[in-house]
Amino acid sequence: MNRDDILRRFEALLDLALTPEASPPGVDPGILASLGEPQEEDRLCDSYALWSAMTALTQEIKLQGRAFQELNLTLSTQQEKMAAELRAVYAEREKTLQREAERRARREALSALIDLRDRLGRGLESVRASQQEAARAGKAGWFQRVFQNPAKHPAEEALGALVRGYELGVERLDQALNECNAVEIRCQGEAFDPRRMNAIEIEESGEVPADTVLQVYRSGYEWNGEVFRPAQVKVSREPSKKT
Repeated sequence: MNRDDILRRFEALLDLALTPEASPPGVDPGILASLGEPQEEDRLCDSYALWSAMTALTQEIKLQGRAFQELNLTLSTQQEKMAAELRAVYAEREKTLQREAERRARREALSALIDLRDRLGRGLESVRASQQEAARAGKAGWFQRVFQNPAKHPAEEALGALVRGYELGVERLDQALNECNAVEIRCQGEAFDPRRMNAIEIEESGEVPADTVLQVYRSGYEWNGEVFRPAQVKVSREPSKKT
């Protein structure tokens, strides 16, 4: 084999090696061409650029870390503030419930005192009526007036003592109601006030102006400037005109 044969074989081998390889079936030749071309970033990437990118990334991570720390601190502060506000709200609610419970208990006690005052008042009126009836019965006939013992009858003494006992009880209850800031509403002879009185009966009268309280059936009371119990009264009105 001479030199020319060797060169021809070498050229054929080079031609075979440099011949483009056919694309695999089903693959676009353009995709393989783009993959084989060097990218712009690959040509421009060097150690300095890589170090700069790493430095910027490190700084960004530090900034993000500080931001997360500040956020954590802010959230902790907000959590403590919210907890303090909740404790204050619950404490105020407890105080409000306690005040409401105390007010409800005072209202119940005041209602019981007023009810007892009404009962004693009715008892006192009943005993006074019995005392007056007994006094009238003792002066009924001339025989009793002539031969009556000047000393009081035991029944009269008992009625007098009973009246005094009722009076003392009523005075003590009035004192207790006054200490509780409960004031009886003045009604007798006053103008009718629908905010503090309930008219349960109406009677025609020409002796007093219309809407005047003629009689009090149940006393009313005010407590701390508010109507605790309205009074039940009889109210006058103008006589109807006869045709």
